[in-house]
Amino acid sequence: MAIETRFHIVEQEGPVVIWKFNNPPQNLMNLETQAELTELIEEFEANPELRVAIITSNLPDVFIQHFDVGTILSEWSEMTPEEQAALMENAIKNPPTPRGFARLRRKPIIAAISGPTAGGGCELTLQCEFRFMSRNAYLGCPEVNVGILPGGGGTQRMTRLLGISRTMDMLLIGRVVDADEAERIGLVHRACDVETLLPEAIQYAQELARRPSMAVGHIMQCIYEGSQMPLQEGLMLESSLFLELAQSEDAKRLMGEYVNSGQDVEAAKDAPE
Repeated sequence: MAIETRFHIVEQEGPVVIWKFNNPPQNLMNLETQAELTELIEEFEANPELRVAIITSNLPDVFIQHFDVGTILSEWSEMTPEEQAALMENAIKNPPTPRGFARLRRKPIIAAISGPTAGGGCELTLQCEFRFMSRNAYLGCPEVNVGILPGGGGTQRMTRLLGISRTMDMLLIGRVVDADEAERIGLVHRACDVETLLPEAIQYAQELARRPSMAVGHIMQCIYEGSQMPLQEGLMLESSLFLELAQSEDAKRLMGEYVNSGQDVEAAKDAPE
């Protein structure tokens, strides 16, 4: 690992990298922790040996509490109109992508939500492809209670995930939910017991890592970019990426093995890359 981290403990299990957020005592996010995570993601994307990442907490009683409110007060609450205009101009020139985090990300990230998280921490999990949540945790974006709104993508990503009606209830009231309710409404993929959270996330990550990496990346591109396009454009993107995959050496080899073996699709899904 090339990056010397201050806020993340980095571990690796084969093709799976685990980032344990570590900013005691409350695990608050700030501009420095965000910058470091972006560097870790870019390193992860560039490393061909890594297939899946998991982000969790190194602290036993909290995942990510929220973004540091002191930073909001000091950095943004007293901005002049000129400074606001410059900030928005930069955002227009460098817009966030639908998939979030680093641009052109083609590898999945799992959030293993191991304790209470709210606000910016919740918004971070919404940028992950998968969310596993322990039953000692809660999750939500209660920014309305301090007079602001979720400014890290929460209003947009949660709406696309839960729909307008549920998101209105979550954000206007500032509701936080436990793991079982979060799973029921679709905010997380799986509610887990405390002791099984990380093992279940690692097991799922290892299963993802066995899938052909080029196909995984192209499917992610279809889902993220195609969902932002009119249907006809999305179908054209899908066709283009399908043909690109069909001509790849990996796909030709795997399809040939499948045809020659006579296996069914369920058995073929675990074929090695």
